Amino acid sequence: MSAPSTSPRRTWMVLGGIGAGALVAVGLIRYAMDFEQVLFVNGLDIPVTVTAGSSRFTLDPNEHVTRHMRPGMMDVEVTGEGGTLARDTVVVTDERGLFLYNVLGAAPLYTSVIYYTTSSARNNDAGSEPQPVAGVPFQRLRSIDFVLTDPPSSMSMRKEDGQTMTRVHLGQAPGGWSTSVNWLLQTQRFAEANRLAEGLSRALPKTPGVNEIAFVTKISLARAEGLLASIAAAREWRDAHPDDLGAHRMWVHEMLRAGRGAEVRAWYADAVKQKPDSLVLASILARVEPAEEGIPRLEALVREHPGEMILQKALCMRYVRQRRWAEALPLLEAMAKGDAEYATYRDVHATVLTALGRREESARAFGKQLFEEEETEPLSLEDLLLYARLTGGSGRNGGDEVMSKLYARASKDMPYGVLQEWLSAVLGEPVDVQALRKVPPENPSAGAARILMALAEEPEFAARSIASVDSRVMRFVGAEAGVLLAAEFERQGDSALAARTLDVTAGVALSFEELQDVVHGRQSMNALGSLEWGERAALQLVLARKLDAEGKDSKAAYALVKKEALLPGPVTIALEHWDRPKPAHAVAGDSVP
Repeated sequence: MSAPSTSPRRTWMVLGGIGAGALVAVGLIRYAMDFEQVLFVNGLDIPVTVTAGSSRFTLDPNEHVTRHMRPGMMDVEVTGEGGTLARDTVVVTDERGLFLYNVLGAAPLYTSVIYYTTSSARNNDAGSEPQPVAGVPFQRLRSIDFVLTDPPSSMSMRKEDGQTMTRVHLGQAPGGWSTSVNWLLQTQRFAEANRLAEGLSRALPKTPGVNEIAFVTKISLARAEGLLASIAAAREWRDAHPDDLGAHRMWVHEMLRAGRGAEVRAWYADAVKQKPDSLVLASILARVEPAEEGIPRLEALVREHPGEMILQKALCMRYVRQRRWAEALPLLEAMAKGDAEYATYRDVHATVLTALGRREESARAFGKQLFEEEETEPLSLEDLLLYARLTGGSGRNGGDEVMSKLYARASKDMPYGVLQEWLSAVLGEPVDVQALRKVPPENPSAGAARILMALAEEPEFAARSIASVDSRVMRFVGAEAGVLLAAEFERQGDSALAARTLDVTAGVALSFEELQDVVHGRQSMNALGSLEWGERAALQLVLARKLDAEGKDSKAAYALVKKEALLPGPVTIALEHWDRPKPAHAVAGDSVP
């Protein structure tokens, strides 16, 4: 065996090598610390070229790349096939973490916390609500462990990690930029939604529906500023699209919310005189006229223009609003045989069959239509709720194959537990309060479930719950419950809360002045031609309660409520659970009339 070398020259060579290696390592560390990671993501359907500082590169659709950038101000320009799409000046700081540049804010990115526990060392993301980070082009995120890659289902844990180890995941939801727009609208980030939609209309001018999305975001932003702003936005869109039925209906809706129905009727009467051959203008005039004028006008137009679906649909909806169910049914059956837009009317079809005493048949037909759809097709919560109302239950105990499949489809966008409790609350079924407590308080469907649970007690309970909610939550509470509570608050004398409740209730073409006039007997409900059956039943219930409070006979009024309330929901819940008001002069122990 040879002895180890003790040559001084060799020793200095070794030490010199170590020193050189250390200098290189220090240099690399300093180099790395002088730069920050910036993740560039392209969520558009087209390739873009990005110029960021001195770097220039191309990103294909849904591609991402990480670049190391020096801290400081940086100019970013994004160009596409149509020219410049965005110019931003951003600041990269030395705060560490991950800096994200999301082109136009279009990619539906989100962060979530992943929990690993010692018991199973498996991925357990309970309590890890994904946080969307779409809509903003540039932002600094916390340190990310898994960047646009699926986190592992298990990880090795050391003793010093304790019982739980967390990791942060940056993911991308399916659906592309449309998912981002929906996220922003649902979270009431209207300015960001509008900025994104306008950017999309510049970047993707030939993509169907982009301009309509830009308008939806614009009017959503305008509504947050008040009725005058939303009316102006809708009028601008109507004037820019004079032959678009949807543009006219949006303007009419905003005007009716403002109680300006007379102006709408006058405007369309004049427009029809100027353009007597326009079926769009004629159909809209017939929609907003009183039923005794509008229905004969539509019937005549349908005879003159057989096969024109725009007229047949308008006539169908006028029949439905007037509860002329038998006359509406043949028009709906004709649509069901091949009209491309029938899917938007199948809920009306189901309602009409129910009103004609054919609820079981309606449930079977509606369930069959939903069941046969592809599992990849998005399922609206409105369709899920209608099927549950038709069948009379949320399917909590299982046994309904259709409901199980619908839950599986709907749960892609909403956790199953939240969906179950929300649906149970709408139907007045027992709600698992413990399950609801596990849901973050900002979840709108969970907030709606809590309001509906309060509604099932007494209107005073609901008043405490509803005083500070926004339209996100009220979307899940629903128009029927919103009108019911607004009208009841008005009956009880709290006009401020009534006005606010109606204002945040989505999809109701009813002004607060009209609601007041109906509640206080200054206007007949039959004069309101835009009410859905649930909204009508809600107002009818409040009128019956008003008779109770006045000490008058309310039997006929309550019988009418039961006739109007076609399906289980907020009105039937209130009928069952709310104490009936006593006359102001009543004494303890008196019974209601």
